Amino acid sequence: MIKELFLKNIIFILITFLLLSISSCAKNIATGERQLIILSEAEENNIGAKEHPKIIKIFGGIYKDQKLEKYISSIGNKIAQNSDMPDIRWTFTILDSPIVNAFALPGGYVYVTRGLLSLANDEAEIASVIGHEIAHVTARHAAQRHAKSTLSNIGLDILSIVVGQPIVTNLASISVQGILSAFSRSEELEADRLGIKYIIKSKYDPEGSLRFLTRLDKLTKILTKHQQNAISSIFSTHPKTIDRIDISKESVPENIQYLRYKKDYLTAIDNIIYGDSSSQGIIKDNKFFHIELNFSFIFPKNYKIINNDNSIIIFKDNKDVVIIFDGLQNQEGITLLETAESIYNRSDIELYEELFIDNQSAIFFDENIIIKYEGRDYFRRTYLINWINNRIWRFSLLLNPLNKAINLDEVNNIATSLHKLTSQEKIDGRPQYIKIIKTKLNDTPNILSNKMAIIEKKLEMFCILNGLDLNESNEILPEGSLVKMIVN
Repeated sequence: MIKELFLKNIIFILITFLLLSISSCAKNIATGERQLIILSEAEENNIGAKEHPKIIKIFGGIYKDQKLEKYISSIGNKIAQNSDMPDIRWTFTILDSPIVNAFALPGGYVYVTRGLLSLANDEAEIASVIGHEIAHVTARHAAQRHAKSTLSNIGLDILSIVVGQPIVTNLASISVQGILSAFSRSEELEADRLGIKYIIKSKYDPEGSLRFLTRLDKLTKILTKHQQNAISSIFSTHPKTIDRIDISKESVPENIQYLRYKKDYLTAIDNIIYGDSSSQGIIKDNKFFHIELNFSFIFPKNYKIINNDNSIIIFKDNKDVVIIFDGLQNQEGITLLETAESIYNRSDIELYEELFIDNQSAIFFDENIIIKYEGRDYFRRTYLINWINNRIWRFSLLLNPLNKAINLDEVNNIATSLHKLTSQEKIDGRPQYIKIIKTKLNDTPNILSNKMAIIEKKLEMFCILNGLDLNESNEILPEGSLVKMIVN
Protein backbone atom coordinates (compact mmCIF):
# COMPACT_ATOMS: atom_id res chain seq x y z
CA MET A 1 0.00 0.00 0.00
CA ILE A 2 2.80 2.41 0.96
CA LYS A 3 4.70 1.50 -2.21
CA GLU A 4 1.61 2.19 -4.38
CA LEU A 5 1.09 5.60 -2.75
CA PHE A 6 4.78 6.37 -3.24
CA LEU A 7 4.58 5.55 -6.96
CA LYS A 8 1.37 7.55 -7.34
CA ASN A 9 3.08 10.57 -5.77
CA ILE A 10 6.00 10.26 -8.16
CA ILE A 11 3.66 9.99 -11.15
CA PHE A 12 1.65 12.98 -9.95
CA ILE A 13 4.78 15.13 -9.54
CA LEU A 14 6.15 14.07 -12.93
CA ILE A 15 2.85 14.92 -14.64
CA THR A 16 2.76 18.26 -12.81
CA PHE A 17 6.33 18.95 -13.89
CA LEU A 18 5.49 18.08 -17.50
CA LEU A 19 2.30 20.14 -17.54
CA LEU A 20 4.08 23.09 -15.98
CA SER A 21 6.80 22.89 -18.63
CA ILE A 22 4.26 22.73 -21.47
CA SER A 23 1.92 25.40 -20.10
CA SER A 24 4.80 27.74 -19.42
CA CYS A 25 5.95 27.74 -23.06
CA ALA A 26 4.53 30.82 -24.71
CA LYS A 27 5.21 32.52 -28.02
CA ASN A 28 7.41 35.57 -27.56
CA ILE A 29 6.05 38.61 -29.40
CA ALA A 30 9.55 39.90 -30.14
CA THR A 31 11.33 36.75 -31.30
CA GLY A 32 8.36 34.75 -32.57
CA GLU A 33 9.71 31.69 -30.77
CA ARG A 34 8.15 29.68 -27.98
CA GLN A 35 9.80 30.31 -24.64
CA LEU A 36 9.70 28.69 -21.24
CA ILE A 37 8.24 31.50 -19.10
CA ILE A 38 6.73 31.12 -15.62
CA LEU A 39 6.57 34.78 -14.65
CA SER A 40 3.66 36.85 -15.90
CA GLU A 41 4.32 40.31 -17.33
CA ALA A 42 2.85 41.79 -14.15
CA GLU A 43 5.33 39.78 -12.06
CA GLU A 44 8.19 40.96 -14.26
CA ASN A 45 7.08 44.57 -13.73
CA ASN A 46 7.03 44.02 -9.98
CA ILE A 47 10.51 42.49 -9.99
CA GLY A 48 11.94 45.45 -11.90
CA ALA A 49 10.27 47.93 -9.55
CA LYS A 50 11.58 46.15 -6.44
CA GLU A 51 15.16 45.82 -7.71
CA HIS A 52 15.34 49.37 -9.13
CA PRO A 53 16.34 51.08 -5.83
CA LYS A 54 18.98 48.39 -5.19
CA ILE A 55 20.57 48.98 -8.59
CA ILE A 56 20.73 52.72 -7.93
CA LYS A 57 22.42 52.14 -4.56
CA ILE A 58 24.92 49.61 -5.90
CA PHE A 59 26.02 51.83 -8.78
CA GLY A 60 26.64 55.08 -6.95
CA GLY A 61 23.19 56.64 -7.26
CA ILE A 62 21.53 58.53 -10.09
CA TYR A 63 23.69 60.98 -12.03
CA LYS A 64 22.24 64.39 -11.24
CA ASP A 65 21.83 66.18 -14.55
CA GLN A 66 18.18 66.74 -15.39
CA LYS A 67 18.81 67.92 -18.96
CA LEU A 68 20.95 64.92 -19.78
CA GLU A 69 18.51 62.57 -18.06
CA LYS A 70 15.64 64.01 -20.12
CA TYR A 71 17.70 63.71 -23.30
CA ILE A 72 18.64 60.04 -22.73
CA SER A 73 15.05 59.23 -21.75
CA SER A 74 13.81 60.78 -25.00
CA ILE A 75 16.16 58.54 -26.98
CA GLY A 76 15.09 55.49 -24.99
CA ASN A 77 11.38 56.20 -25.30
CA LYS A 78 11.72 56.76 -29.03
CA ILE A 79 13.30 53.32 -29.46
CA ALA A 80 10.89 51.69 -27.00
CA GLN A 81 7.92 52.97 -29.03
CA ASN A 82 9.40 51.15 -32.02
CA SER A 83 10.00 47.95 -30.05
CA ASP A 84 7.72 44.97 -29.59
CA MET A 85 6.59 46.26 -26.19
CA PRO A 86 5.67 49.92 -26.70
CA ASP A 87 2.95 49.92 -24.06
CA ILE A 88 4.87 49.05 -20.90
CA ARG A 89 6.15 51.84 -18.65
CA TRP A 90 9.78 52.24 -19.69
CA THR A 91 12.24 53.85 -17.28
CA PHE A 92 15.67 55.07 -18.38
CA THR A 93 18.25 55.88 -15.71
CA ILE A 94 21.79 57.32 -15.84
CA LEU A 95 23.91 55.83 -13.06
CA ASP A 96 26.65 57.89 -11.42
CA SER A 97 29.38 55.37 -12.16
CA PRO A 98 32.62 55.70 -14.17
CA ILE A 99 32.33 52.05 -15.22
CA VAL A 100 31.38 51.48 -18.86
CA ASN A 101 28.16 49.58 -18.36
CA ALA A 102 24.57 49.15 -19.52
CA PHE A 103 21.90 46.64 -18.55
CA ALA A 104 18.16 46.23 -18.09
CA LEU A 105 15.70 44.77 -15.60
CA PRO A 106 12.41 43.06 -16.41
CA GLY A 107 9.52 45.49 -16.66
CA GLY A 108 11.32 48.05 -18.82
CA TYR A 109 14.03 49.41 -16.52
CA VAL A 110 17.09 50.34 -18.62
CA TYR A 111 20.35 51.69 -17.19
CA VAL A 112 23.41 53.34 -18.71
CA THR A 113 26.35 54.71 -16.75
CA ARG A 114 27.94 58.11 -17.25
CA GLY A 115 31.15 56.18 -18.01
CA LEU A 116 29.43 54.70 -21.03
CA LEU A 117 27.99 58.06 -22.09
CA SER A 118 31.50 59.56 -22.00
CA LEU A 119 32.70 56.93 -24.47
CA ALA A 120 29.87 57.27 -27.01
CA ASN A 121 30.30 59.81 -29.80
CA ASP A 122 26.86 60.34 -31.26
CA GLU A 123 23.19 59.67 -30.61
CA ALA A 124 23.12 56.64 -32.89
CA GLU A 125 25.83 54.96 -30.82
CA ILE A 126 24.01 55.41 -27.54
CA ALA A 127 20.78 54.40 -29.28
CA SER A 128 22.42 51.12 -30.28
CA VAL A 129 23.31 50.38 -26.65
CA ILE A 130 19.84 51.28 -25.38
CA GLY A 131 18.20 49.32 -28.22
CA HIS A 132 20.21 46.26 -27.26
CA GLU A 133 19.08 46.52 -23.62
CA ILE A 134 15.46 47.10 -24.65
CA ALA A 135 15.76 43.92 -26.70
CA HIS A 136 16.79 41.92 -23.64
CA VAL A 137 13.52 43.04 -22.03
CA THR A 138 11.29 42.34 -25.04
CA ALA A 139 12.95 38.96 -25.59
CA ARG A 140 12.26 38.30 -21.88
CA HIS A 141 15.73 36.85 -21.38
CA ALA A 142 15.81 37.38 -17.61
CA ALA A 143 12.35 35.85 -17.19
CA GLN A 144 13.37 32.87 -19.32
CA ARG A 145 16.47 32.34 -17.16
CA HIS A 146 14.24 32.42 -14.08
CA ALA A 147 11.88 29.82 -15.56
CA LYS A 148 14.67 27.42 -16.49
CA SER A 149 16.25 27.73 -13.06
CA THR A 150 12.95 27.19 -11.27
CA LEU A 151 12.04 24.07 -13.27
CA SER A 152 15.55 22.75 -12.80
CA ASN A 153 15.05 22.95 -9.04
CA ILE A 154 11.67 21.22 -9.34
CA GLY A 155 13.50 18.45 -11.19
CA LEU A 156 15.93 18.14 -8.29
CA ASP A 157 13.01 17.88 -5.88
CA ILE A 158 11.63 14.98 -7.93
CA LEU A 159 15.07 13.35 -7.92
CA SER A 160 15.22 13.62 -4.13
CA ILE A 161 11.92 11.74 -3.85
CA VAL A 162 12.94 8.99 -6.29
CA VAL A 163 16.36 8.47 -4.72
CA GLY A 164 15.00 8.79 -1.23
CA GLN A 165 17.69 11.27 -0.12
CA PRO A 166 16.98 14.90 0.72
CA ILE A 167 18.62 17.42 -1.62
CA VAL A 168 18.70 20.91 -0.15
CA THR A 169 17.57 23.37 -2.81
CA ASN A 170 15.91 26.75 -2.98
CA LEU A 171 13.70 27.85 -5.82
CA ALA A 172 15.65 30.35 -7.88
CA SER A 173 14.46 33.91 -7.77
CA ILE A 174 15.50 36.87 -9.81
CA SER A 175 17.86 39.04 -7.80
CA VAL A 176 20.23 41.85 -8.65
CA GLN A 177 23.11 39.39 -8.99
CA GLY A 178 21.11 37.10 -11.27
CA ILE A 179 19.94 39.93 -13.47
CA LEU A 180 23.40 41.40 -13.88
CA SER A 181 25.13 38.12 -14.71
CA ALA A 182 26.05 37.81 -18.35
CA PHE A 183 23.56 36.46 -20.85
CA SER A 184 24.51 33.59 -23.14
CA ARG A 185 26.09 34.25 -26.52
CA SER A 186 22.86 33.25 -28.30
CA GLU A 187 20.85 35.67 -26.14
CA GLU A 188 23.32 38.48 -26.87
CA LEU A 189 23.07 37.80 -30.62
CA GLU A 190 19.29 37.76 -30.37
CA ALA A 191 19.36 41.11 -28.53
CA ASP A 192 21.70 42.46 -31.23
CA ARG A 193 19.29 41.52 -34.01
CA LEU A 194 16.25 42.88 -32.22
CA GLY A 195 18.10 46.01 -31.13
CA ILE A 196 19.20 46.78 -34.68
CA LYS A 197 15.63 46.29 -35.84
CA TYR A 198 14.39 48.79 -33.25
CA ILE A 199 16.99 51.47 -34.02
CA ILE A 200 16.39 51.14 -37.76
CA LYS A 201 12.67 51.72 -37.16
CA SER A 202 13.72 54.75 -35.09
CA LYS A 203 15.77 56.04 -38.09
CA TYR A 204 19.12 55.76 -36.29
CA ASP A 205 22.31 54.69 -38.05
CA PRO A 206 22.54 50.96 -37.21
CA GLU A 207 26.33 50.98 -37.56
CA GLY A 208 26.50 52.99 -34.35
CA SER A 209 26.90 49.72 -32.45
CA LEU A 210 29.96 48.82 -34.53
CA ARG A 211 31.57 52.19 -33.91
CA PHE A 212 30.89 52.02 -30.18
CA LEU A 213 32.07 48.45 -29.60
CA THR A 214 35.17 49.00 -31.74
CA ARG A 215 36.03 52.01 -29.58
CA LEU A 216 35.39 49.98 -26.43
CA ASP A 217 37.73 47.28 -27.72
CA LYS A 218 40.48 49.84 -28.31
CA LEU A 219 39.98 51.30 -24.85
CA THR A 220 40.29 47.86 -23.23
CA LYS A 221 43.63 47.28 -24.95
CA ILE A 222 45.31 50.37 -23.48
CA LEU A 223 44.04 49.97 -19.92
CA THR A 224 45.80 48.20 -17.08
CA LYS A 225 44.46 44.83 -15.95
CA HIS A 226 42.56 46.43 -13.07
CA GLN A 227 41.19 49.19 -15.29
CA GLN A 228 39.97 46.54 -17.72
CA ASN A 229 37.93 45.08 -14.88
CA ALA A 230 36.04 48.38 -14.85
CA ILE A 231 34.77 47.55 -18.33
CA SER A 232 31.61 45.65 -17.57
CA SER A 233 31.78 41.89 -18.06
CA ILE A 234 28.49 42.30 -19.90
CA PHE A 235 30.40 43.79 -22.81
CA SER A 236 33.02 41.05 -22.71
CA THR A 237 30.30 38.56 -23.63
CA HIS A 238 29.14 40.53 -26.64
CA PRO A 239 29.72 38.80 -29.96
CA LYS A 240 32.87 39.72 -31.86
CA THR A 241 32.78 42.76 -34.12
CA ILE A 242 32.73 40.58 -37.25
CA ASP A 243 29.47 39.02 -36.05
CA ARG A 244 27.99 42.47 -35.47
CA ILE A 245 28.99 43.47 -39.00
CA ASP A 246 27.30 40.40 -40.41
CA ILE A 247 24.12 41.15 -38.45
CA SER A 248 24.15 44.74 -39.69
CA LYS A 249 24.56 43.63 -43.30
CA GLU A 250 21.64 41.25 -42.94
CA SER A 251 19.36 43.84 -41.36
CA VAL A 252 20.12 47.20 -42.97
CA PRO A 253 18.07 48.12 -46.07
CA GLU A 254 20.02 49.81 -48.84
CA ASN A 255 19.67 53.41 -50.06
CA ILE A 256 18.11 54.74 -46.86
CA GLN A 257 19.55 57.73 -45.01
CA TYR A 258 20.02 57.13 -41.32
CA LEU A 259 20.79 59.72 -38.66
CA ARG A 260 23.66 60.02 -36.17
CA TYR A 261 22.99 63.38 -34.41
CA LYS A 262 26.61 63.87 -33.38
CA LYS A 263 26.37 67.58 -32.54
CA ASP A 264 23.22 67.09 -30.43
CA TYR A 265 24.83 64.26 -28.49
CA LEU A 266 28.15 65.99 -27.81
CA THR A 267 26.31 69.13 -26.72
CA ALA A 268 24.22 67.01 -24.32
CA ILE A 269 27.24 65.38 -22.61
CA ASP A 270 29.30 68.59 -22.40
CA ASN A 271 30.66 68.88 -18.82
CA ILE A 272 29.74 65.32 -17.86
CA ILE A 273 31.93 64.04 -15.00
CA TYR A 274 34.77 61.81 -16.18
CA GLY A 275 36.15 59.16 -13.83
CA ASP A 276 35.39 59.24 -10.12
CA SER A 277 32.95 61.83 -8.81
CA SER A 278 33.09 63.89 -5.62
CA SER A 279 30.64 61.51 -3.96
CA GLN A 280 33.00 58.59 -4.62
CA GLY A 281 36.28 60.33 -3.91
CA ILE A 282 38.98 61.49 -6.33
CA ILE A 283 42.44 60.00 -6.88
CA LYS A 284 45.03 62.47 -8.19
CA ASP A 285 48.76 61.87 -8.26
CA ASN A 286 49.44 60.10 -4.94
CA LYS A 287 46.52 61.58 -2.99
CA PHE A 288 42.96 60.54 -2.31
CA PHE A 289 40.46 63.40 -1.85
CA HIS A 290 36.86 63.24 -0.72
CA ILE A 291 35.26 66.68 -0.89
CA GLU A 292 31.84 65.70 0.45
CA LEU A 293 33.27 63.92 3.52
CA ASN A 294 36.10 66.47 3.92
CA PHE A 295 39.21 64.31 4.17
CA SER A 296 42.34 63.38 2.29
CA PHE A 297 45.31 61.07 2.75
CA ILE A 298 48.61 60.49 0.98
CA PHE A 299 50.14 57.25 -0.25
CA PRO A 300 53.58 56.58 -1.80
CA LYS A 301 53.93 56.81 -5.56
CA ASN A 302 55.01 53.17 -5.84
CA TYR A 303 51.62 52.03 -4.49
CA LYS A 304 48.51 51.35 -6.55
CA ILE A 305 45.02 52.32 -5.44
CA ILE A 306 41.56 50.93 -6.21
CA ASN A 307 38.52 53.03 -5.35
CA ASN A 308 35.64 50.63 -4.66
CA ASP A 309 32.11 51.63 -3.68
CA ASN A 310 32.59 50.96 0.04
CA SER A 311 36.35 50.77 0.46
CA ILE A 312 39.70 51.84 -0.93
CA ILE A 313 42.44 49.27 -1.53
CA ILE A 314 46.07 50.46 -1.62
CA PHE A 315 48.84 47.96 -2.36
CA LYS A 316 52.30 47.26 -3.69
CA ASP A 317 52.66 45.18 -6.85
CA ASN A 318 53.97 42.18 -4.94
CA LYS A 319 51.11 42.46 -2.42
CA ASP A 320 53.60 42.37 0.49
CA VAL A 321 51.61 45.36 1.70
CA VAL A 322 47.84 45.80 1.35
CA ILE A 323 45.93 48.65 3.00
CA ILE A 324 42.14 48.63 3.21
CA PHE A 325 40.49 51.94 4.04
CA ASP A 326 36.79 52.06 4.95
CA GLY A 327 34.39 53.60 7.44
CA LEU A 328 32.36 52.53 10.46
CA GLN A 329 29.45 54.11 12.29
CA ASN A 330 30.02 54.42 16.01
CA GLN A 331 27.49 54.60 18.81
CA GLU A 332 27.67 57.71 20.93
CA GLY A 333 29.49 57.12 24.20
CA ILE A 334 31.36 54.03 22.97
CA THR A 335 35.15 54.36 23.05
CA LEU A 336 37.36 53.39 20.11
CA LEU A 337 38.80 50.49 22.11
CA GLU A 338 35.30 49.22 22.92
CA THR A 339 34.45 49.52 19.23
CA ALA A 340 37.56 47.51 18.35
CA GLU A 341 36.77 44.81 20.89
CA SER A 342 33.22 44.52 19.56
CA ILE A 343 34.51 43.83 16.05
CA TYR A 344 37.73 41.89 16.67
CA ASN A 345 38.42 39.15 19.20
CA ARG A 346 39.38 40.89 22.44
CA SER A 347 41.90 38.17 23.23
CA ASP A 348 43.66 38.73 19.87
CA ILE A 349 44.43 42.42 20.52
CA GLU A 350 47.93 42.50 22.00
CA LEU A 351 49.18 46.03 21.37
CA TYR A 352 46.98 49.08 21.79
CA GLU A 353 47.95 52.75 21.70
CA GLU A 354 46.02 56.03 21.75
CA LEU A 355 47.06 58.98 19.59
CA PHE A 356 45.74 61.99 17.73
CA ILE A 357 45.52 62.22 13.94
CA ASP A 358 44.77 65.71 12.62
CA ASN A 359 43.61 66.64 16.14
CA GLN A 360 41.11 63.77 16.13
CA SER A 361 41.28 61.00 18.73
CA ALA A 362 42.47 57.69 17.33
CA ILE A 363 43.88 54.33 18.30
CA PHE A 364 45.93 51.65 16.64
CA PHE A 365 46.27 48.03 17.69
CA ASP A 366 48.03 44.88 16.56
CA GLU A 367 46.74 41.32 16.68
CA ASN A 368 48.61 38.28 17.93
CA ILE A 369 47.27 36.11 15.11
CA ILE A 370 48.02 35.76 11.41
CA ILE A 371 45.05 36.57 9.17
CA LYS A 372 44.25 35.43 5.65
CA TYR A 373 43.59 37.84 2.78
CA GLU A 374 43.20 36.57 -0.79
CA GLY A 375 44.82 33.31 0.25
CA ARG A 376 47.95 34.88 1.76
CA ASP A 377 49.14 35.23 5.36
CA TYR A 378 49.34 38.72 6.85
CA PHE A 379 50.13 40.52 10.07
CA ARG A 380 47.44 43.15 10.71
CA ARG A 381 47.64 46.56 12.35
CA THR A 382 44.40 48.54 12.50
CA TYR A 383 43.87 52.27 12.92
CA LEU A 384 40.50 53.66 14.06
CA ILE A 385 40.09 57.44 13.78
CA ASN A 386 37.14 59.39 15.20
CA TRP A 387 35.46 61.77 12.76
CA ILE A 388 32.33 63.92 12.79
CA ASN A 389 28.80 62.50 13.00
CA ASN A 390 29.98 59.42 14.95
CA ARG A 391 31.87 58.25 11.88
CA ILE A 392 35.07 56.26 12.33
CA TRP A 393 37.66 55.91 9.57
CA ARG A 394 39.51 52.61 9.56
CA PHE A 395 42.87 51.69 8.03
CA SER A 396 43.57 47.95 8.01
CA LEU A 397 47.31 47.58 7.37
CA LEU A 398 48.18 44.10 6.12
CA LEU A 399 51.88 43.22 5.95
CA ASN A 400 53.80 40.13 4.95
CA PRO A 401 54.97 38.76 8.33
CA LEU A 402 58.40 37.92 6.90
CA ASN A 403 59.31 41.55 6.14
CA LYS A 404 56.81 43.64 8.09
CA ALA A 405 59.54 45.68 9.78
CA ILE A 406 60.69 47.04 6.42
CA ASN A 407 57.25 48.41 5.55
CA LEU A 408 55.75 49.28 8.92
CA ASP A 409 56.88 52.93 9.08
CA GLU A 410 55.69 53.56 5.54
CA VAL A 411 52.17 52.22 6.13
CA ASN A 412 51.93 54.03 9.47
CA ASN A 413 52.61 57.25 7.59
CA ILE A 414 49.71 56.55 5.23
CA ALA A 415 47.26 56.12 8.10
CA THR A 416 48.51 59.13 10.03
CA SER A 417 48.39 61.35 6.92
CA LEU A 418 44.58 61.46 7.11
CA HIS A 419 43.45 65.08 7.46
CA LYS A 420 40.68 67.53 6.72
CA LEU A 421 40.94 69.23 3.35
CA THR A 422 42.82 72.48 2.94
CA SER A 423 41.42 75.24 0.71
CA GLN A 424 43.76 74.20 -2.09
CA GLU A 425 42.85 70.53 -1.72
CA LYS A 426 39.18 71.40 -2.11
CA ILE A 427 40.15 72.72 -5.53
CA ASP A 428 42.54 69.86 -6.33
CA GLY A 429 39.93 67.31 -5.27
CA ARG A 430 37.37 68.35 -7.85
CA PRO A 431 36.46 65.70 -10.43
CA GLN A 432 37.50 65.80 -14.06
CA TYR A 433 35.02 66.52 -16.85
CA ILE A 434 34.45 65.91 -20.53
CA LYS A 435 34.56 69.29 -22.21
CA ILE A 436 33.39 69.67 -25.81
CA ILE A 437 35.50 72.16 -27.75
CA LYS A 438 35.74 73.34 -31.36
CA THR A 439 39.01 72.68 -33.17
CA LYS A 440 41.03 75.64 -34.32
CA LEU A 441 43.05 76.15 -37.48
CA ASN A 442 45.88 73.58 -37.81
CA ASP A 443 44.80 71.57 -34.74
CA THR A 444 45.90 67.93 -34.79
CA PRO A 445 45.23 65.05 -32.37
CA ASN A 446 48.84 65.35 -31.20
CA ILE A 447 48.45 69.03 -30.36
CA LEU A 448 45.08 68.69 -28.62
CA SER A 449 45.92 65.53 -26.70
CA ASN A 450 48.77 67.31 -24.91
CA LYS A 451 46.12 69.55 -23.30
CA MET A 452 44.25 66.59 -21.79
CA ALA A 453 44.20 66.64 -17.96
CA ILE A 454 45.49 63.08 -17.64
CA ILE A 455 49.01 61.86 -17.05
CA GLU A 456 49.39 58.72 -19.17
CA LYS A 457 48.47 57.79 -22.76
CA LYS A 458 47.05 61.20 -23.61
CA LEU A 459 47.15 60.68 -27.37
CA GLU A 460 45.63 57.20 -27.23
CA MET A 461 42.80 58.39 -24.98
CA PHE A 462 42.11 61.46 -27.13
CA CYS A 463 41.86 59.34 -30.29
CA ILE A 464 39.66 56.68 -28.65
CA LEU A 465 37.27 59.19 -27.07
CA ASN A 466 36.86 60.98 -30.40
CA GLY A 467 36.79 57.96 -32.71
CA LEU A 468 40.01 58.97 -34.47
CA ASP A 469 42.73 56.79 -36.00
CA LEU A 470 45.89 56.80 -33.90
CA ASN A 471 47.97 56.45 -37.07
CA GLU A 472 46.66 59.81 -38.27
CA SER A 473 47.60 61.73 -35.12
CA ASN A 474 49.49 64.39 -37.11
CA GLU A 475 46.66 64.96 -39.58
CA ILE A 476 45.06 68.41 -39.37
CA LEU A 477 41.48 68.21 -38.12
CA PRO A 478 38.77 70.20 -39.93
CA GLU A 479 38.48 73.62 -38.31
CA GLY A 480 35.38 73.93 -36.14
CA SER A 481 35.03 70.19 -35.49
CA LEU A 482 33.61 69.19 -32.11
CA VAL A 483 35.95 67.05 -30.00
CA LYS A 484 36.03 65.75 -26.43
CA MET A 485 38.68 66.87 -23.99
CA ILE A 486 39.30 65.66 -20.44
CA VAL A 487 39.70 68.75 -18.25
CA ASN A 488 39.99 69.60 -14.56
